[in-house]
Amino acid sequence: MMDVLVLSTITEQAISVLGSVQAAQDWLAAPAIALDGRRPLDMLYDPSGMRAVMTLLLRMDFCVYA
Repeated sequence: MMDVLVLSTITEQAISVLGSVQAAQDWLAAPAIALDGRRPLDMLYDPSGMRAVMTLLLRMDFCVYA
């Protein structure tokens, strides 16, 4: 079961990084190369997935891709 607070926090961070609600929703629903082709939304069901998504958003925010 996904924690609503986690979803809210991740969504807010995605909006901040990507610039719009629509861009954040699109990103959360699409497979991400940096997440081994998994959708960020699907990874929010366990703590390690949540950390991976948050880490990726932070890296994107600071333009750290390597």
